[in-house]
Amino acid sequence: MPKTNDKDAYYFSHDCNARNDPKILALRSVYGLEGYAIYFMLIEILREQPDYRLPINKYIWNTLAMQMQCSPDRVQEIINACCTEFEEDGNTLLVNDGKYLYSESLIRRMEKMERISKARQEAAQKRWKKDDKSNSDANAEQEQNNCNLKEKKRNENKRNENKRKESKGVNIDIFASFAGDNLPLLQALNDFEAMRKKIKKPMTDRAKELLIGKLQKLSGGNPDLMIRILNQSILNCWQGIFELKDNGRYSGRTSVSDKMNDLRTLHQIFSEEEKVR
Repeated sequence: MPKTNDKDAYYFSHDCNARNDPKILALRSVYGLEGYAIYFMLIEILREQPDYRLPINKYIWNTLAMQMQCSPDRVQEIINACCTEFEEDGNTLLVNDGKYLYSESLIRRMEKMERISKARQEAAQKRWKKDDKSNSDANAEQEQNNCNLKEKKRNENKRNENKRKESKGVNIDIFASFAGDNLPLLQALNDFEAMRKKIKKPMTDRAKELLIGKLQKLSGGNPDLMIRILNQSILNCWQGIFELKDNGRYSGRTSVSDKMNDLRTLHQIFSEEEKVR
């Protein structure tokens, strides 16, 4: 199919020495410039047609004559001569197969031009796809870099904020940071710290960090087991924390009265702590 956009402008190749082609010379020798002009005007019209062929109907000579500003008989005479008289190696200037009027030379030239155009388009599309992929990969890498920078910035801001608080004498609650939303665990940690103060063994931040590390190791990361380990040390007023006795089965190692005594002791510790506060 011929292209019809402005950029293409119905282009077709035209040899600069076409006037010296043997078939054209024969045409000019008989019909002069009139024959030359009618022939190339028809080539231009054929270039505009689908598949570069002009359907033949009863109005074709009148239609062509109107465009070429000459009589229909004259147009028909010259074009018929191009189809039958002016030939070389069996090839005439034009072909009339009864249904269509066309030029084999024009069709060959246009098919070559279309192959070149298609090859260029495919090459361009490959470049575009490659560029798109490169751009997409570059964008993804840039996005990941941006995320990494943001995360790095957040961590840096957090460290700076902690340093700022420390410089102002604001204590960072290590136990609260570790326990998070687990309020029972936070309560057990705070109770352990209160017990340490009661026995005159207050905890430094470093001691708290060591306690958390050991607590995780003994409990395997189980929050419930952490609470029970802490409670064991609180009840016994132990300075450190240890693996649960009898695998944590308190009911098997002490009597009910012993438990009650432990609870009374714990209650007394915290009551006295409250008075001090």
